[in-house]
Amino acid sequence: MNVKHLEAFLTVARLLNFGEAARTLNYSQSTISEQISGLEEYLGTKLFERIGRRVFLTEQGKKLFPFAERIVRDAEELKNLFNDSTIISGSLHIGAAETLCAFWLPPLLKEYRQLYPKVEINIKVGNCVDFPQWLQQNSIDVAFSLNDESKQQQLRQIELFHGETVFITSPDHELSTGLVLELENLAGQTLLLPEGYCGYPMDLKNLLEKEGVKANMIMQFGSLESIKQCIKNGLGVSLLPKIAVEEEIKRGEIISLAWNGQDIPIQAQVLFHRDKWLSPPLAALEKLILAKIGKKKDQ
Repeated sequence: MNVKHLEAFLTVARLLNFGEAARTLNYSQSTISEQISGLEEYLGTKLFERIGRRVFLTEQGKKLFPFAERIVRDAEELKNLFNDSTIISGSLHIGAAETLCAFWLPPLLKEYRQLYPKVEINIKVGNCVDFPQWLQQNSIDVAFSLNDESKQQQLRQIELFHGETVFITSPDHELSTGLVLELENLAGQTLLLPEGYCGYPMDLKNLLEKEGVKANMIMQFGSLESIKQCIKNGLGVSLLPKIAVEEEIKRGEIISLAWNGQDIPIQAQVLFHRDKWLSPPLAALEKLILAKIGKKKDQ
């Protein structure tokens, strides 16, 4: 038995899915299965059982869980005790909304990598509504989200920024004629929006529903770049963060539409689980975030 076997056990126990555990730990599923089998052989007991396609902890597995958590935590603290305190190493598992991955996270992660080159960074792009569960399952260490989770007591939230969104379309679209866009002008239009159930795309959908405005079609994309390419080719209208489309607007590839409706801002937060141990890599990330936020507030 070694600590990696216990880490595999904890990940499978939290996710109850060998495939998800393998992706979280960047192992093959066969490696995870071998580690669990080795641990079961060492302890002389069955830790998981499969019923159909579902995985469950056995009673023995439930008994092992708190001991495994303590051993893994102690092993990490022991390793850090003898590491050069000036050199931060380890790994970070980050959950992030695709919108933030497209324009806000890259400069932050670039600076982080320059400061802490020995930290391995893993990004899991997802839907904001999934982040609280991922944090609870410990499949990620931190989340960059567009959802306000301040009411969830188990989460700690730091506000990152408020930004503008803009309606955009192609230069030859019927709405690009200089009119001031009203909500009713979106009736019968094709809307291209980031997929998901939170943040500014959901705010727009809720506003349309509230006012009884029906689009011809709402196409959802997992990539902002895909949306921008489709807009350039005249497929419809979109609402995106202004910072994500400024260069294309300057080049005249797409048009920003004047909007005479309710403000639909982008609001970003970073989320931590209150029970999560702040490892040196995670503590360093939070320190860098707070420093960047402080600089912006001072400007």
